[in-house]
Amino acid sequence: MKYPKRIQNRVNRIEGRIKRMMMSDTDEDKVMIQLQAVISSLESLKLELVQKQMKESLMEDIKKSLGLSD
Repeated sequence: MKYPKRIQNRVNRIEGRIKRMMMSDTDEDKVMIQLQAVISSLESLKLELVQKQMKESLMEDIKKSLGLSD
């Protein structure tokens, strides 16, 4: 499945944040703050993906009920 560019960009930002944390010499407090930001970003991304899947599933069900499916 190909995801929209905005979702790909969000994943890339999350990945970049994690890589920067791993390569930096940052104190533990700042790392914990960044980890919480990453967790929040992942939760938000998860919600967006669930919404996308639900919408696609609903549209497919509507098409089937109207006899428009392939």
